[in-house]
Amino acid sequence: MKILSTIVLMFCLSQAFGFDGISISAGPMISNLAPMDSVYENRFLTPGTSIGLAVDIDAPGILDFRVSGEYFWKNSSPIGWDGELSAFLISIMPLAKHEVFSRLSVFAGAGGVFITGKYSGTDDFGEFVEAEGNSAGFIFSVGAEVVLAGPLSGRLEYRRSYAGFKTDNAIIDGQESSIYPAAEADLGSSQFCVTFPLSLFGGSGSIF
Repeated sequence: MKILSTIVLMFCLSQAFGFDGISISAGPMISNLAPMDSVYENRFLTPGTSIGLAVDIDAPGILDFRVSGEYFWKNSSPIGWDGELSAFLISIMPLAKHEVFSRLSVFAGAGGVFITGKYSGTDDFGEFVEAEGNSAGFIFSVGAEVVLAGPLSGRLEYRRSYAGFKTDNAIIDGQESSIYPAAEADLGSSQFCVTFPLSLFGGSGSIF
């Protein structure tokens, strides 16, 4: 809802103040996201699935602005570990974009990311641990985009995020417990994303 409100607000501002050349696109994003924490690699072994929405605000020149929100989840591993991991990621970043051919462009950029997540599962000592938290960090992106037909494009993108998390509290076997020393986790991730942005306003072939 907040991303939709941003789209409408930017469109209204561009019309009210005459920001010629500004275009707005949005589309679904799916990714094979893999957290970088070694605990995740040892227990889950494979990447999880992430789905979300990406909104691009393109101004005249090489700089664009991208906002995306996505939900990531991973259930138990192929080796039978009884864990679950889920997270919400919100990223905001400016991008430098260059048109290679008339329908193909490449881009790269960096910005900030906010991550909030939950973890549950049996640890190495046979205790069932539940924990949650959030963190802010840094993210960079590189990829390519091609116009498929009319207002619809296809985008392939690689993202890498960096964020850390520390907590001294968790629920262990159903009881809230203090942890000393505080447990640290790497909330960073790497992912390959496929997005299908639809030009909404201001672009060639936009639907509005």
